[in-house]
Amino acid sequence: MPHNDAAEHELTQAMNSDGLADIDLLPCYRAWLAALRGDSAAAQTMLAGLRDLRASEDSQDIAIISVAEAFTALACQQPQRVLRDARATLADADTVGISYEYQRWAWPLAARAAFDLDDTGATGELLAMLGSYQPGQLAPMLQAERDLVRARLAARDNDQAAAAPFAAAISGLREHGTPYHLAHGLLDQAGYLTSLGDTADAEAAISEACDIAHRLRCQPLLDRAADLRSARPPVQA
Repeated sequence: MPHNDAAEHELTQAMNSDGLADIDLLPCYRAWLAALRGDSAAAQTMLAGLRDLRASEDSQDIAIISVAEAFTALACQQPQRVLRDARATLADADTVGISYEYQRWAWPLAARAAFDLDDTGATGELLAMLGSYQPGQLAPMLQAERDLVRARLAARDNDQAAAAPFAAAISGLREHGTPYHLAHGLLDQAGYLTSLGDTADAEAAISEACDIAHRLRCQPLLDRAADLRSARPPVQA
């Protein structure tokens, strides 16, 4: 999924081309892009205007609408809807493969929503879903995101062993993930490092995530970084 200025330019150019303005797939991608950047109003407007795509019974058409709606729900800060719509995208995984584009974006989103909701049942089901596939069937990005889920769970339980899965996840996301997913992983790690009192390394992770967020013009990432910084204990004189 494209999520930078070059991607937006390409989508706009495509939509303005002869005969393409009426193809719902392109506005759906633009809605997804707007949602990633936190522009929920634009995303909702574009999704509301879809016609042919919503009428389609093709599983991939249904999946892209579901993932775009999931990210729109995220921009609207509606985690229950995020989890529902992301899992609706994943319902097609057995048909197209768990490593297909929409699934690669939906699984981390569903896992993060389940964690934020403290829905241990959904988290366990999502981990079991990846566990049902052979290693060669899982995209490296999904393997890194699974490490990230395990790290978040360990950190929440104050398990000192969280450091290893965080390191594995960040390394995997640097090599195989998107900048968007790497930034979220860095912020996860920053929260963990802060809990250990390692404010210097936490700030380094937050700063790198903010650099990515500025490049992507992704306000939700910047908001999350600001929340992490404001939650840190004051420096003792």
